[in-house]
Amino acid sequence: MGGKLALILMAAGAGRRFNGDKLAAPFRGRPLWQQALETARLAAEGKNALLIPVTRIPGLFNSPGVIPVENLSPALGVSHTVRLGLKKAAELGADGAVFLVCDQPLLRPATLTRLMESHRPGMISCVRSGGVPGNPVLFDRAFFPELLALSGDRGGKAVMGRHPDRVLWVEAEAAEELWDIDRAEDMRKLEGFEKEKAPGENG
Repeated sequence: MGGKLALILMAAGAGRRFNGDKLAAPFRGRPLWQQALETARLAAEGKNALLIPVTRIPGLFNSPGVIPVENLSPALGVSHTVRLGLKKAAELGADGAVFLVCDQPLLRPATLTRLMESHRPGMISCVRSGGVPGNPVLFDRAFFPELLALSGDRGGKAVMGRHPDRVLWVEAEAAEELWDIDRAEDMRKLEGFEKEKAPGENG
């Protein structure tokens, strides 16, 4: 890994399909946002990295070493969250930005670390499993102008789609790392999966 990377936590969505405050929903006894922040912290340990959550909830990420950015207009879509986080990352001199979602609680810090270490100038790195791309995604600073030009509910995958020859793939250690939570039943599924694996899990 070269240069400084910003880990941008996308934490401004309203969670409409979840029918409640998804960010605050408990998973393994901790809110989803806290789970995501801990994964980012562990992956960034000892590295030249910035933790930048973009959130609609003031004070949610009031934690040492975290640089929160408040999103006062989440209804403007994913692109607005991307722009807010990226502007802060650029202001702080980041050479690349990793976009993480907060509803992917089985993502392993080791996978995120490998994604960070894959950073190359002029390239995009994306986690995938079984040939299926997912999150998180890392963009070198060469793509910041395109990301800042996004509008509506278009996220970074739109930029990645324009540059298939610039994409480096990082394989997840396990398929479930890319599972996300849209609805309450997804939460129950992932919690059940963890209970089934826990007794015999070796890593």
